[in-house]
Amino acid sequence: MKYLLPFLSLLVLSCAHNPTSRDEISDFSSAPLSKQLNPFMSDGCSAWPDGTQAKPKAWLKCCFNHDLAYWRGGTEKERDIADDSLKVCLRDTFSNTLAILMYMGVRFWGKPNYKTSYRWGFGWNYDRGYLPLSEEELKFSKEVSPKKGESMDKYLIKK
Repeated sequence: MKYLLPFLSLLVLSCAHNPTSRDEISDFSSAPLSKQLNPFMSDGCSAWPDGTQAKPKAWLKCCFNHDLAYWRGGTEKERDIADDSLKVCLRDTFSNTLAILMYMGVRFWGKPNYKTSYRWGFGWNYDRGYLPLSEEELKFSKEVSPKKGESMDKYLIKK
C-alpha cells in the first residue's frame, strides 16, 4: 500500500499533456524572450553525486553540459542527443556502469511532462514539451548561455 501513492503519482505525471504546436503556447510565447527563458543554472548531477569522495567533481562537467541542453529544451531528437552525450561523457570520464545507470535515470525522470526542476526544457516559464526552438529562441538561448571556457561555478546551485 505504501507504494501505491508514488506509483499512481508517476502514472498521472506520465499522462500529462505536452504542447504539440506553437498555438498551444501562444499565450506565453508572446512575451519577450527574456521573460520566457529563465537564466541558466545547474544543480550538477541532480539526485546523483557529482563525483567520488576522492574526486568530488569527477563527472560534474558531464552533468553541467547535460543541464545546459535540458535548460534549453527542444525536440525529442535533441533530448536523445543530450542523453546520449551524457552517457558517453560519463563512460569516458568514469565508468560504463555509472553511464548506464545515470542514462536510465535521465531517460525516465527527464521527460518534459514531469514537473521537476530538471525536466527537459526546464529553463522556460511554461511547458513546451518537445516543440522545436524557433531561430529567435535558439539565438537568444545561445546569447544567455555560459560561454566556452567560462567557469561552471558561476552557474552552479549549491546542493
